[in-house]
Amino acid sequence: MKIVSKTLLQTAALLWITTGLAAADVAQISDARIVQPPPGAKVAAAYFTINNPTDQPLIITGASSNSIPKVSIHLSAVVDDVAKMMEQESVTVAAGQSLEFKHGSYHLMLMGLTSPLAPGTSITFEVQTSVGPLPLEIPIITPDEATSMNDGKMDHGKMGSDDMKHDSMEHDTMKKPMDTDQKTTESN
Repeated sequence: MKIVSKTLLQTAALLWITTGLAAADVAQISDARIVQPPPGAKVAAAYFTINNPTDQPLIITGASSNSIPKVSIHLSAVVDDVAKMMEQESVTVAAGQSLEFKHGSYHLMLMGLTSPLAPGTSITFEVQTSVGPLPLEIPIITPDEATSMNDGKMDHGKMGSDDMKHDSMEHDTMKKPMDTDQKTTESN
């Protein structure tokens, strides 16, 4: 019985490692950053660009971190002339395409912060995808660094936690993925 249990554990470990490597080989992530929120903020946002160089769609179904109590995928959009953030169940990156998590679009919402996020440090995440988990290390930058990037990234560092409703009971109930053509850009 011990031999079977040991073999089963070894097989499970090999499957986990192989699945993790598959995701790492499929998707490339660049320009990852979290803009430092103001002191006392309970929320922040993470941004990055994910490239899917394969001939199959890549579906992102969530993210988690041991350092952040709640991480979810959100879409910022204007609906009926009102800016809203809508939690998303999944996001699809079409084959051969890239998706930029950015201001006014998709981002990882980091909720329940219990301590300040210090520039120069980073937070480790695991992004759940259709091909397995993808490890991601995201550096924390200052609002000034974000501004100097001059690329239109959302600066949650200038927002108070009262500026957006992040409580799960206050979210718009639209939890649907958008059409792939609306959320991807061609790879360069």
